[in-house]
Amino acid sequence: MNKPQDYQPDFESWPPARTRAKTEWATDSWPATIGRGIIGRCPNCGAAPIFDGYLKVHKRCLHCAAPLGDMPSDDAPPYIAMLIVLHVLALFFVFFYSGDYHPGIWMAGVLLAMLALVCMVALRMAKGAVIGIMLKLGMKREVPNG
Repeated sequence: MNKPQDYQPDFESWPPARTRAKTEWATDSWPATIGRGIIGRCPNCGAAPIFDGYLKVHKRCLHCAAPLGDMPSDDAPPYIAMLIVLHVLALFFVFFYSGDYHPGIWMAGVLLAMLALVCMVALRMAKGAVIGIMLKLGMKREVPNG
């Protein structure tokens, strides 16, 4: 094959060139950014809330104008919330059903209501953490052209 002499595709050179763009938002450290997201505050400044309702995210931070609504936190928060909550729930099942005591229908109803409540809280916390991670990494939702 006749290739030009200066032809150097990225996959033929090692190590690959670092093409990660610098983020436009200078966030704090990873624990501070994720912690602010978990408590529902802006991961950048920590002064304004992320959410406008239960899970609806503000388009921009009300204090520092960080692009919170542009972060693609679509499917990750439910998976993270389920992973954490179901591991804790598995411990309850092991402890309740391992001995002679087996909870009745009322206790199962109470545990189901507690599971729903804990899942709702964990989902909101996971969504805030994912938005903080996305903001720290500079990952924005791509706007389709046209």
